[in-house]
Amino acid sequence: MLELQKYTSKNASHRLGIDVLSFVELSKDINQSHREKNFIEDICKRVQKPSTVLYLLKHNKDILGFIALSVSSIGDFPSLQIDYLFVNNTFRGKQLEVLDNLKTSAYLVDFAIEVAQEIQELAGLRYLVLLPDNNKLQQVYKDIGFLNLPKQDWLYIKL
Repeated sequence: MLELQKYTSKNASHRLGIDVLSFVELSKDINQSHREKNFIEDICKRVQKPSTVLYLLKHNKDILGFIALSVSSIGDFPSLQIDYLFVNNTFRGKQLEVLDNLKTSAYLVDFAIEVAQEIQELAGLRYLVLLPDNNKLQQVYKDIGFLNLPKQDWLYIKL
């Protein structure tokens, strides 16, 4: 059964990072694994504040990945920001039948677009934005449909 679990400052415990880390497989590369662990711990701490929401994507007992979202702005334009998108190492690069043959990252971005469009109806968002951690990820997000913001490292999708 496919499920998105939502964590906010109202329901996230101080153990969220520990719980998530115990159910995901990090990168096989030791340096990347360390970075992922730090990112996960940091984002789980941010969820305990009211500015960030985390959506954990699960299939049966497997965590496929998660996405953390917050509201920000690019210039004068309100935006929904992807703070962190993580795909469990076991499922990276794989199209999954349970996700209608999408990769987990594409599924989570599509979900973020849906959330942004819902907010847009209420508050006038213009963009879904993110700041990729590295050049390899920048290309992954461009393949999903993100574009470069002029003179910035940020990527965006216009809603």
